[in-house]
Amino acid sequence: MKNRHNSTNSSSTDISITEKDSSKELKPDSAQRPPPSFAESEFHQIQRVQLTKSRANLLKWSNVPSRYLNLSNTWEFAGWGSTYYMELERSDIDHYTSEFEKKALLGKWRATSIAGNDLIASVLYSIGPCVVQAGKYAPISMLIVALLMYPMKRIITEVATAMPLNGGTYNALLNSTTKSTAAIAACLSILDYLATCVVSASTASAYLAAEVDLPNQLSPFLLTIVILIGFSLICLLGLKESSTLTLSIFTLHSVTMFVVMLMSFIMWGKMGSQTLIDNWKSAVPDANGASPAVMVLKGVCIGLLGVTGFESAENYIEDLKPGTFPKVMNNMFGFLFALNAPMTLLVTVLVPVPVIMANAANAVSVLGEYATGGDRWLRIWIMVDAVIVLCAGVLTGLIGAIGLVQRMASDGILPKFFLIRNRITGSYQYIILVFLVLSITLYAIVGGDTTSLSGVFAVAFLGSLSTFAVANIMIKYKRGRLPRLSKEWLFTDILTLFALLGSLIGNVIIDPEIAEYFVIYFVVVLLVVLAMLKRCWLWKLSYWLYDQMNLSNRFPVFSEKVEKFIQGHIKKIRKSPIVFFLKTDEPHVMNKAIQYIKKNEDAGCIKFIHFYQRLDSVPEDLEANHRILDAIYPKIQIDLIFVLEEFTPATVDAVSRQLDISKSQMFMACPGTNFKYSFGDFGGVRIIML
Repeated sequence: MKNRHNSTNSSSTDISITEKDSSKELKPDSAQRPPPSFAESEFHQIQRVQLTKSRANLLKWSNVPSRYLNLSNTWEFAGWGSTYYMELERSDIDHYTSEFEKKALLGKWRATSIAGNDLIASVLYSIGPCVVQAGKYAPISMLIVALLMYPMKRIITEVATAMPLNGGTYNALLNSTTKSTAAIAACLSILDYLATCVVSASTASAYLAAEVDLPNQLSPFLLTIVILIGFSLICLLGLKESSTLTLSIFTLHSVTMFVVMLMSFIMWGKMGSQTLIDNWKSAVPDANGASPAVMVLKGVCIGLLGVTGFESAENYIEDLKPGTFPKVMNNMFGFLFALNAPMTLLVTVLVPVPVIMANAANAVSVLGEYATGGDRWLRIWIMVDAVIVLCAGVLTGLIGAIGLVQRMASDGILPKFFLIRNRITGSYQYIILVFLVLSITLYAIVGGDTTSLSGVFAVAFLGSLSTFAVANIMIKYKRGRLPRLSKEWLFTDILTLFALLGSLIGNVIIDPEIAEYFVIYFVVVLLVVLAMLKRCWLWKLSYWLYDQMNLSNRFPVFSEKVEKFIQGHIKKIRKSPIVFFLKTDEPHVMNKAIQYIKKNEDAGCIKFIHFYQRLDSVPEDLEANHRILDAIYPKIQIDLIFVLEEFTPATVDAVSRQLDISKSQMFMACPGTNFKYSFGDFGGVRIIML
């Protein structure tokens, strides 16, 4: 990197005094003006000293009293900022294009299969509970769920195409609200993926144990752990290889569901609609005598758990080919609409409602047996398919977690070691291993009983789905200029949000213990995430508490070691600089960027970078306003860098590589509709203002 420094450290202000021509006649009042007073002369001297005073100290300083009465606070102050020019090497600019061409991207069917396995597998465990709550009205409930997912599909597409980065709603809220708000949304997603892995694996093992006599050494508890380990190892092979397996499983399950529906329609044609008529003539199966409307609403609340995976595709959007995501969401909605409600209808057409209620956990298997007139071949086929596709749900949870944790680690919320890739497969090995350990630990803590985890899963999933509507509302309000492939009405966003929140509340009313389990798990995850997010503040709090003990006089050597230890951790956190790409010289814009960084990041250095292509296009007050702001914030070093290049993804990538600053630590204002690049092309640069 070639830097040509024009440091403001040694800059001074030149005063040029222009005297009037002595030949000009003085005005009468000027001739009679009295000589300056002593105070006025003294003021002019002060003025000259202020204008010519240089910055003698290397660090900024403030005479404001420190909160630390016994310990030093010099570590709080930063150095003076500098102004310099940075020249980008052509090889660094070309590196972006070459790396992008090497990246393996997924097509629409591979991408659909990753999230789609979780989605189409949910029909296996959602139909039975839906019939338990809604009885004969279950098909109506499932149809309402499918119709609700149409605006949800458009909302997710709008959010994802406006901000096409891995991380789901965490990424969307990070670019439209505060970092703390995004972290809370991330906790919901982490719980969702964790519960998805454990519940899918345990359900698969329980499904297998119910149909097959397992060896004594292979209990369902041990089989669940084997499934978790096996699919974690598959995930270590990399996303491309994982998608090959998920596509195979997705194809198998689609064929299985087609055969089940075909055989059911054939049996319906042979046997007629007598079972359906009997189901509708039977008394309402509700002990409390609930009205049909209430039963339908309860069925909707439970039926929404049958769309898990619908939100997952956004977590690996960076690995999709351009323009693929809307096609993936269309595929997902198509399979949902074609499977859930029709399959529920076929269950009530061929199977008596009391039988469904007695076999709620494997209602589709029972349907397979009825569809073949009592033969078990289709039921066994469904069992094998169910085990395989539920195991693929573990892979879906892992892939979603990888995208989210990788993004959070890039933003400094989680440790940086999560970003280390496997040298052979390129997978994020530490994310996978840590998530595997957490899944096994969580499963062991509940002793294999996933009842509590199922409750956590229900609330976390519906909460995570609701945050998409919230994120879309915030994007419309704060990032309305961002281009996107589709745009949903604000009124639709609000109605969808209320429908999802109502379903979440409905699940809690149906089973109040869900709320208790969810709060316990959520608080634990939230405390871990917030501790990482606020770790600099926690070290400062520790420093202040130690200062209050006043041990420096009694134990000077020990006190000095503790003081340096805490200071070292604070400096280590604050040493990572933040970049803001600056287009204007307006001081309120520059100050707004600094204020955002102060509130959301732990940075002791901010670098304003201005791209320009012509000298006359550089804002004239940029350097002057930079110097003022540098003096206003004594605890932050503010640099100003000029780059003679166009602002493009390639030049941003070159700046990131030459300054050794992650793109997730680079911020920008919201681009307009005429901006010729997609926001996702910048690879993680964050939008922090309009």
